[in-house]
Amino acid sequence: MKKIVKVLSVIVAYIVLGCTFIAGCKGKEVDDVVDTEGMMRDIDEKPTERPAYEEYSARAIAEYTAVADRHTVDGEVDTENEEVIRAANIASAKLYAYACYNERTLDKYVYFSNQEGETDLGGSGAATALRQEYYLRVNETEQTCGYRYHYTLKKVKKASGLVAGFKGLFESARLRFTDKTNLLYRFEGDKITLGGEHGTLGCDLLQCDWATGKDWGKPDIEMKKSAFIEPDKIEEDIIASAGEDNITIRGNINILAENIVKHSVITKEDEGGYFIIMTIDTAVANGDEASLKMLRKGNSSDNCRWEDSGDEPGLIIIFRLWENGLFRFYNIKERWSGKINGFSGTADSLTSYHYSYSDRDCDMTKNLEMLEKAKELKGK
Repeated sequence: MKKIVKVLSVIVAYIVLGCTFIAGCKGKEVDDVVDTEGMMRDIDEKPTERPAYEEYSARAIAEYTAVADRHTVDGEVDTENEEVIRAANIASAKLYAYACYNERTLDKYVYFSNQEGETDLGGSGAATALRQEYYLRVNETEQTCGYRYHYTLKKVKKASGLVAGFKGLFESARLRFTDKTNLLYRFEGDKITLGGEHGTLGCDLLQCDWATGKDWGKPDIEMKKSAFIEPDKIEEDIIASAGEDNITIRGNINILAENIVKHSVITKEDEGGYFIIMTIDTAVANGDEASLKMLRKGNSSDNCRWEDSGDEPGLIIIFRLWENGLFRFYNIKERWSGKINGFSGTADSLTSYHYSYSDRDCDMTKNLEMLEKAKELKGK
């Protein structure tokens, strides 16, 4: 565990800038849209729901352990042994994929992500930015309709050169509310500022003034559980959906592509669950069509590619799992070069996601009350 802590201590947090431009809010102004105090209080509470891929996650761990137990030094697994690395690479890729695909069949879950860092656009200047996302989903069951409460806020904290004059291109605030399974109500934000620190998440939260948007009561994707995909069909699904808006795999990476995981360390935690560090082979990732499609779609760039920097890998994935295989958190540290909004340069990023599955954190009551008030203001 000491090795892992040391690795984590040297990871530098940066961010890929977003590129959605919102000219301003023209709808009805809404107060207290985002309840920041009551969210994500139970990120350390063990989930009770059994995920769809629990059995397969346990099998992947067992296959790795069978190899790791044969190669130890002073009672600890020799994580630099070639056979151990090979087994860890295969198992960690499966565990990551299963954790992503577990979300398709859960009754409810919520995550919060925080990204911060610097993008260097060469002679055009540089920018330091913050991006935060909150996604709460309750899938339709016999007892409830399906709901989604999803906001994304992007704020440029500092900019220099030509970028400073165009920083509005890199700022936005948008909230998407799906009500009664499949009706979309969109809110737009303005005057984005940095608020106070959230106790559980340990970071300052962005806030803004919200107003009702144009997409109001229109059909949306249905908040229903997705079909279970057999484990041996997951890579096929990743490839088939690459470049689409709603994909299941996280991190814009086809994690099951052959040899895409270069080095992996799996550590079982004392309290249960697993802590995993994967170093991705960027040459393999850049040669994988599905991975590039997802990277370019996610960053609104038609030519970006992952890029190593000296001895530092261009893509590292760190994730923590509950013992049943559900995500507890994951971090994706990456560096890529390419063009965004006409600017060419490089971006270093660390995306940190925290998950919760508790009834309290997934309660939609306050959000639904807010939506009803907004409907009254909107007049429908």
